[in-house]
Amino acid sequence: MILQKRHYKMKPTFGNIFLFLSFFFCWQPKSKAGRKEKPTISTITRFGTTSAEKKSDTLDKIVKRIAYINEVQQEHVGWAGMESENYQNFLQLKKIASLQELLTLTKDTNNTVECYAAWALADKSYSKLPTIFAQFIKTNKTVFTFSGCLRSVDPISSELYHRYWSSIDDKLKAKDPLLLQLDSVILYNENSYWLLMTRALENRVYPASYKKRIEDLAFNKGNKEALFYLCTWYRADNYEKIKQSLIIYLRKPDYGKTGFSDYYRTIDELLKFRDSEIEALIIQKLKKDKHWKAEELKFKSLLEDYSIYEDFD
Repeated sequence: MILQKRHYKMKPTFGNIFLFLSFFFCWQPKSKAGRKEKPTISTITRFGTTSAEKKSDTLDKIVKRIAYINEVQQEHVGWAGMESENYQNFLQLKKIASLQELLTLTKDTNNTVECYAAWALADKSYSKLPTIFAQFIKTNKTVFTFSGCLRSVDPISSELYHRYWSSIDDKLKAKDPLLLQLDSVILYNENSYWLLMTRALENRVYPASYKKRIEDLAFNKGNKEALFYLCTWYRADNYEKIKQSLIIYLRKPDYGKTGFSDYYRTIDELLKFRDSEIEALIIQKLKKDKHWKAEELKFKSLLEDYSIYEDFD
């Protein structure tokens, strides 16, 4: 009897297609310009004494694994929501490292190790977290990050802040004492990341003692987040300064780069002055910079609220 070989063809099932798409879209190798060819291996890996040799050896291995992967991963990554390897390493680090060991690791030679050590301190609501946070703002170190299906490069300061910020209920953010200290570091630092400044100014209405600093940020430093904060809470106190600063901000940027929200917010705040000259400037800007067209209905609805019916085509 002659046996014939059978050739089987895999049917394109939904499961196969899903797995292929998940792999194709979520596995994104970093370009040479966007990754480290040789990750900086942690050099601070000798902990404890002879009596704690076993624990020390375990901690060393965890630190080395984190440094080798060299990416700050959230708990679940990829379209399939798989548990990430480095997040599991982080959980082990947080479980076995002492407070002093974590503090030491925030000054490690590997940025990913530093960031995860700072996360562990944030999870413990460490009272001196603002000091560590300020240091990361000063050094402006960054890490490769992987969250959901997105890979990026982000400041360690932002990763640390958002680890603590996201752990606080929205209703409690305004009164959380540790968060207030972190926000104060942001407001009084010249090098704060723009997203951190946005968070800090959205978290609460600040006491009067902060007003002068926020005005300095808005009018002397050209900080748009501070300017919008004053629009909401101190418009009457800074009426003319706010008006002139908003006009400058309307004219200056290419809103294709700054984003739709900034464009809309700037026009919204300017229209509240109900000034015919300002309205003319707005119309002129809208005709020249048409990035608002992506949200045309929303913009036109805003203009109609102020009886502006202009043909922009």
